[in-house]
Amino acid sequence: MYALIMASGQGTRLWPLSRSQKPKQFHPLVSEKTLLRETFDRVRRKFPIDKIFVAVTEQHYKIAKKELPELPRRNFIVEPFAVGTAATIGLATTIINQHDPKAEIVCLPCDHLMKKPVEFIAVLDFAEQMINEFPEEIIQIGIKPSFPDTGLGYIEYGDKKDAAGHFSIYRVKRFVEKPDLETARDFVTSGKFLWNAGIYIFKASYLKELYEKYLPKTAAAFTAIAKSLNGYTTEMQYKNIDAISIDYGIIEKMKNILVIPADFGWSDIGNWGTLLEKLSQRRGIDLISTGHHLDIKSRNCLVISDERLVATVGLKDIIIINTPDALLVCNKNDAQEITKIIDKLKADKREQKYL
Repeated sequence: MYALIMASGQGTRLWPLSRSQKPKQFHPLVSEKTLLRETFDRVRRKFPIDKIFVAVTEQHYKIAKKELPELPRRNFIVEPFAVGTAATIGLATTIINQHDPKAEIVCLPCDHLMKKPVEFIAVLDFAEQMINEFPEEIIQIGIKPSFPDTGLGYIEYGDKKDAAGHFSIYRVKRFVEKPDLETARDFVTSGKFLWNAGIYIFKASYLKELYEKYLPKTAAAFTAIAKSLNGYTTEMQYKNIDAISIDYGIIEKMKNILVIPADFGWSDIGNWGTLLEKLSQRRGIDLISTGHHLDIKSRNCLVISDERLVATVGLKDIIIINTPDALLVCNKNDAQEITKIIDKLKADKREQKYL
């Protein structure tokens, strides 16, 4: 099995720290290691170097290579620009499948926190066993929800297909994207829903067939890329690729999807509110700050300021991210709304300066 670490994203919900020049995966947010390094070291528990691939954009290849100097150039999947996960996974599958026609691949986002890495590797071992048993299926890893999160997608699962040890695999019944709070509560109570972690396991040859069926324009572009493949792709080639996520482009159109329920201390570091929550749990305190910060009587706040001093008094549930050219102040419960700030910056044609 091969591991594909997806590091082509822009991380806009962690603005203003995460920018186009240096997205969130290249920042040390949960430890002294960057998110990319955290993910790489985690998969090294199972995969040898030559079976780990990292997908990045051409803009970020140098910073990724500096972060992972031991990874050979041929193991970086370099996209001309970010289009979506359908492009990232499809290009990587094309390259890996040319190298190994019998390849199995697990796709992993690089912005996840996992408290139980040993359990995570055990889940991957079970998934590898299952993909050999069900080669014409896509397997996902779903997370047993601990609370009704409205910022995540959910997977409803049905009949059990197989089991080994304390792991089981089930048929997926449907996907639900970011439900409202009441619906999310019902999902958690039912015990039949999982958080969608965006982790996929598949046979490379089978996924290529799915691209030909559901995204034929993209499949044709990858066929052309494969014929002239030298480790690079061009912007001209990428103009023929559908700008869509693999979820919408392929996964949610299929019937033969399986899911493995798991619990390895997973969380998606998708916004500042989530980061505050996870760091508070890890450190046992509810005021998290880095850089120059003084406080009097504040609770449940996150403050990041590397240059200027930030002084806070009597705040509650507030996020403050202070960078040299932009300052973010928001309620932690509204952290998802930061994408609207990004939209406003683009509408005002200020993305070149601030994004």
